[in-house]
Amino acid sequence: MIGVLATSTERTQTSWWILNSALSPERVLPLVGLGLATALISLRLGVFTLAAFLSGEVVGALLYDRFLGVMAGVRGATTHAFLTAPLSMLIIGVVLVASGRFRTWTIPVAACLIGALLAVVTKLTDPTLNDLRIPLSGTIIALWIIVAVGLIGRIFPPAWFMIGARILGSWLVAIGLLLGGTAIATKPPPPLPQPSAAAPADGLPTGKYRYERPVQQFTRPRDPLNQGEHKLMP
Repeated sequence: MIGVLATSTERTQTSWWILNSALSPERVLPLVGLGLATALISLRLGVFTLAAFLSGEVVGALLYDRFLGVMAGVRGATTHAFLTAPLSMLIIGVVLVASGRFRTWTIPVAACLIGALLAVVTKLTDPTLNDLRIPLSGTIIALWIIVAVGLIGRIFPPAWFMIGARILGSWLVAIGLLLGGTAIATKPPPPLPQPSAAAPADGLPTGKYRYERPVQQFTRPRDPLNQGEHKLMP
């Protein structure tokens, strides 16, 4: 019974992660751009681009800690998934806008970088911490988006598709700059006020209005037999 409940909980976490992270707009848009880029090149080079994407995921998983250490010094990076989404959009956006005769090597390089960033954000947002279904699901979804968009793009005439790809690339660059600029320009929360002095060892506060214990008063014990009273003569 416990095993069934644990399996159900893991499935719920995986479904939640797929809906809220793997299929979120900031994850899907760079993959759509990469899929459009694969439609601009030959089929053989497109397969090589997918292999570069998978190798990038391996590199990103291996360099996960080093990447976080480098990006930790960037303002606003720690609160915005270490700027993985803006960087991915900028990379593929620039490739779509500027690619020409250099397309044969710029698109595979962009695929490798996007795969590395996807591996980083997948490990960063993993709610299970050790379930292999999370990175496997993320990789399958990413490949499905890239292949589906690339195959659909090959249906359209190359001239029209080239114009649409450059328009989408300019939008991705603008969105990446907007997201990255918003993250960096966000002011950090103000620090909490620090106490003026440390509390003493007894736990009592210090300062002008420190509470002081009352001084114990010593009184004479009462005479239970009332021997000290003077009796009146009749």
